[in-house]
Amino acid sequence: MTCSAAMNTDNRTASNGAPATRSDFAACVDRCVHALIDGPQSAALDEQAQLRHWLGDEAITLADGSPIDYALFDDAILSVQERVAPTAGVQGLSQLLRASRQVAETIYARNRLP
Repeated sequence: MTCSAAMNTDNRTASNGAPATRSDFAACVDRCVHALIDGPQSAALDEQAQLRHWLGDEAITLADGSPIDYALFDDAILSVQERVAPTAGVQGLSQLLRASRQVAETIYARNRLP
């Protein structure tokens, strides 16, 4: 499932019609990181574009009313290794951490840094 399949940006809800949760957002970040490791580069770029869209739209909120903001993104990206099991031992962990860093750098470079 892609990030865009997990959340519908037109009506700002998760794909099941309910408002998105923190878990939905974290799962989207996880898929973005995973796409950098295993997926084609174009898929990873599409996933990152979707994240940038959500982070840039202040009208999008979670089910509990919390905004989808950089604090939420930071929490999700910093804990990605707790949710995504790396493959191939130390090398897999290294790939996971590198991909997480790349997603974070890309999101911040295009959205927050002047």
